[in-house]
Amino acid sequence: MWRRRDPRWNPFDEFGREFEDINDMLERMIRTVQSRTDLEPGKPLVYGFSMKVGPDGIPHIEQFGNVRPSASGMISGDVREPYSCNIIDSEKNNLCITAEMPGITKEDVKVDATEDMVTLKAETKDRKYYKEIPTESPIDPDSAKAKYNNGVLELTFKLKGETKPKGKRIKVE
Repeated sequence: MWRRRDPRWNPFDEFGREFEDINDMLERMIRTVQSRTDLEPGKPLVYGFSMKVGPDGIPHIEQFGNVRPSASGMISGDVREPYSCNIIDSEKNNLCITAEMPGITKEDVKVDATEDMVTLKAETKDRKYYKEIPTESPIDPDSAKAKYNNGVLELTFKLKGETKPKGKRIKVE
């Protein structure tokens, strides 16, 4: 740790192999996409990932787009996931979900919610977005508020109170 405070410290010296591995992976993905002949010409291919550090201090990596890398190459589809999807459990007993879906209007967005799942859908002639977001805590779908502005959808739900565990305690004699 003390090396990072040293002005001569270079992260590429310490993490150089990891950066090379990431670069190799991206180059393989690009070659795979370029070699695919079954993809429609002119159809946009979107793939990316976002990394966030959660409140638990653990980094979380999410993929987005309409293509996915696999062992057999790239798998494509018409539907893409939102570019970024943040879920924030606030102290005010609310759950906030933010999703980036550029290129659509608020009339194109459809949101369905149950106590444990939020489903985002949006469709235009050029773009289709779809994502199912499981919630860790039960939410109240009737309390939902949604805003869509400049490609960003913001959803707010109230969390349900403590749920009683299902079942019955049995006295052991």
